[in-house]
Amino acid sequence: MTGDSAGGDDRGGSLGMDDALSLLSDRYRRHALACLDGMPAPVTLEGLTDQVAGREFQQPPDRVSMMKRTQIATALHHTHLPKLQEMGVIVYDDEEGKVTDIAIGPPLTGFLDKIRRHEG
Repeated sequence: MTGDSAGGDDRGGSLGMDDALSLLSDRYRRHALACLDGMPAPVTLEGLTDQVAGREFQQPPDRVSMMKRTQIATALHHTHLPKLQEMGVIVYDDEEGKVTDIAIGPPLTGFLDKIRRHEG
């Protein structure tokens, strides 16, 4: 483990650079983080799925097929939201299907600004 890495239990603390880049390495997580950044909690899985689907396919979420939205919801629920929670960026209640706390800080915020300009 490098000196840049921060543990996932440091709620409110900054992520290390390696951890931030790891989180941003997946496009669904990038989309989810871009959507969650600045949103007030709680955020439902369904609402986040719609936002991610809209970004992923660059169209209104209701124009994305139910099958694609279900695939995104499944990936978010089982993989990406637990990973974000493990790293201390969110609190995800998997039984309720809600993100109940969001703590996106540096260096993620700087990267997200650049990603929004690049990915739209």
